[in-house]
Amino acid sequence: MNLRWDPRAIQDLRDIRNYIGAHGSKTAADRVRQHLDERAELLRTNPYIGFASGNREIRILAPTRYPYRFYYTVQGDEIVILHIRHTSRQPPDDLDL
Repeated sequence: MNLRWDPRAIQDLRDIRNYIGAHGSKTAADRVRQHLDERAELLRTNPYIGFASGNREIRILAPTRYPYRFYYTVQGDEIVILHIRHTSRQPPDDLDL
């Protein structure tokens, strides 16, 4: 399956890296980014691993090592990562497909 990052998700990755780099270390930011990339790659072979959200077209990949949820959708042979959000934040209510 193809993997596509929505512009909002790309900005989320930048924001996460910048925040961790500013409040932690560049090394920690790199580790988190690598983990998030690995989680995204997992979706290629397991696109329905996430659970259904309130919007049946949007799925949520639960966090593992780091507290970030992926919000994504499967459209044909493409997985679109819509948003990445820290678990301490409220779920987004404005995800568009």
